[in-house]
Amino acid sequence: MALPKRTTNVVTEETAEIAQNAAAAAAPLQTRGSSFGSVMTGLASSVALVFSAISLYHSVLKQPELQAHMSQVVHYTRDSGGANEVFAIPLTIANHGARDGTVLDLELKVTAAEGGESKVFYSAYMVDGEYFVPPGRFDPQARRFERVDRPKQPFAPVAVPGRDSYSGTLLFYRKGEAFPKVVSGKGDYRLELKLNTRLDQSLGAIDTLLAKQLEPIELVVRLPYFSESRVRQGGTHSLKSVAWSAEAAQKAESATDDKGE
Repeated sequence: MALPKRTTNVVTEETAEIAQNAAAAAAPLQTRGSSFGSVMTGLASSVALVFSAISLYHSVLKQPELQAHMSQVVHYTRDSGGANEVFAIPLTIANHGARDGTVLDLELKVTAAEGGESKVFYSAYMVDGEYFVPPGRFDPQARRFERVDRPKQPFAPVAVPGRDSYSGTLLFYRKGEAFPKVVSGKGDYRLELKLNTRLDQSLGAIDTLLAKQLEPIELVVRLPYFSESRVRQGGTHSLKSVAWSAEAAQKAESATDDKGE
């Protein structure tokens, strides 16, 4: 039996009903999509805010964070005709913070590794390469050594800007009595360097709360040979880090073994 034909009005009504049902079904999906987009936008904004705060802290607000690095080779000499013991130490002071920090002075404690009393030295002068010019030759007519000027500049507090560093060579002179000498022969010596600093306290209690205590840095050096007359004339002796020298010798030995194979 043949089915009756649907009139145009019926088809139009059914089409309109289907369209209404489809729109009703899509409405919740659109609502959920809009909510999800809002959440993602808010999350992205929060992440950007966190990163901005971190960037602001590290680039502007982070406290001065000073750290000193001593050279693996230091130098020993004497001044004033052999009366004053002097340690010449090349060093770098790095500021890992964002704000400026100032090193007011440095203190060096020297102890003979095999025992003996510790002696304290203070940062007295800043020098450059001209200070290490060899001593003058002996003048037989004047019966004395030729004078060699050893220019040096009095130490002044060192300001280290944020994310910057200072490099130079400092002379450390003995505090107190000149005798007995802490260095009178070859051997190992323990150096302990301490920085006395003044840091930016512009944030008040926050800076006080977050302040870090600077720990002294230590280095054990070895003096393989010592000449009293040499240092009295203004000559210098080099003292090398024991650990650094041992590491270099080990690497050289390994390279020799590799070539032998």
